[in-house]
Amino acid sequence: MFKKSICTIAVLSLFTACAEKNVNVDSYDLSTHWFNIKSLNDNKVVINKNYTEQYNNGNKTSSYADFNVYKKNKTGLYQIEKYSFFEDINKENYNSMLLDKNIDLKYNISQYDIKEEFELDKKQVSSYKKNIKIDDKVIDERDIDGNVLVCTFSNYYESMNIKDKINAYFKANYFTKDKNYNKVIELLCKDSFIAGEYYIYMAQNMGTILFMGKDEEDGSLVETFSILDTQTILD
Repeated sequence: MFKKSICTIAVLSLFTACAEKNVNVDSYDLSTHWFNIKSLNDNKVVINKNYTEQYNNGNKTSSYADFNVYKKNKTGLYQIEKYSFFEDINKENYNSMLLDKNIDLKYNISQYDIKEEFELDKKQVSSYKKNIKIDDKVIDERDIDGNVLVCTFSNYYESMNIKDKINAYFKANYFTKDKNYNKVIELLCKDSFIAGEYYIYMAQNMGTILFMGKDEEDGSLVETFSILDTQTILD
């Protein structure tokens, strides 16, 4: 589920200069925002390079890049596979690197839901509503250890600027690279495992473009954001 994916890289809707839309009656397809469905449906491979920074009480403590590979299962028409890497994967080394890598996650997309399966534990299968409206609970889960995770579809943007969103949320100039995305859904997540909240942003036919959140650790304010740095499409 989102929680387990996001934990590998370790809030109230904000005013922004972005165009927001009242979508109380509109429904959006989660799968076309979660993944680059257009490319995957053309049997292409999608490689996302993500860049993450973390700050403790305003001081930068870590930064790194990681890579996620998405591709269609050869036999499962509606199944997507995800592979995660912390070293550079590109067109030249793609085939050799995948030979030594197991599938991390599988996603089965049906007409009504998306089921996410962890390959290391076949019993861990999460189910998400596929067609969502504002205020819908996209995720509402309790782990075997008792932690509760709830992610709500909190906003929709016809257009959103990454730099403006990060700087407004953290009230700091942590990020200067300007990027605009269209047709973006916002998920507000609350996890009983952490003290704070976090946001996930997904753009149509791109996937996750931004994660950002605040937490507290030993009395220190921890602020983290992860952006989609580049997306590479392979034949």
